[in-house]
Amino acid sequence: MFCPTFRSLSIALAVPVLALGACSPDNLATAGDSSRPASITPMGDPSLPAPAVEALGPVCAPADPAQIAQMEERLNAERTALGRSPLKFKENLGFAAQAHACDMATMGRATVAGSNGSSVVNRVRAVEYTACSSAQVVGRGSDAYSQMNNWMAHEPDEEVLVHQKFDDAGVGVVNMGGRLWWSVVLADRCH
Repeated sequence: MFCPTFRSLSIALAVPVLALGACSPDNLATAGDSSRPASITPMGDPSLPAPAVEALGPVCAPADPAQIAQMEERLNAERTALGRSPLKFKENLGFAAQAHACDMATMGRATVAGSNGSSVVNRVRAVEYTACSSAQVVGRGSDAYSQMNNWMAHEPDEEVLVHQKFDDAGVGVVNMGGRLWWSVVLADRCH
């Protein structure tokens, strides 16, 4: 069960490495119809780190509930205006969004990549949401209305925000440096 009181939540991700230890110059395969031998090169990359632990970014103070409510209202208003179903806002996805908003504010840049190299997929898994697909939009600016207008004017962001496959979402916002750092995580449950 997801517990939003955890300040640092992590999951272990396995880094697949294919090791072909039996391959050597003496172990050759035939290439297609040719009778010429083809060498088999091991695919393991020794320069890759060992399996990494992906964690959510830092968690700042809780988001302003009024700002979150405004963004949720604007998001569902845009979706229903376009004939899409409204999203259900989930606490665990909100926690992932809030942690990432804080991470962006701490880094000083709006990006979907976490400071620890995590992606939205890692963050959704870290809050124990079983998603078939997930996406994220981020922004740095002012109030919910202005930020939503910016996203809706940018076709890739608009497509993510109003895509019918997403059922659930979470919103995060951090006020740092006189700017609001926004993060919206969208996902759909595997049914």
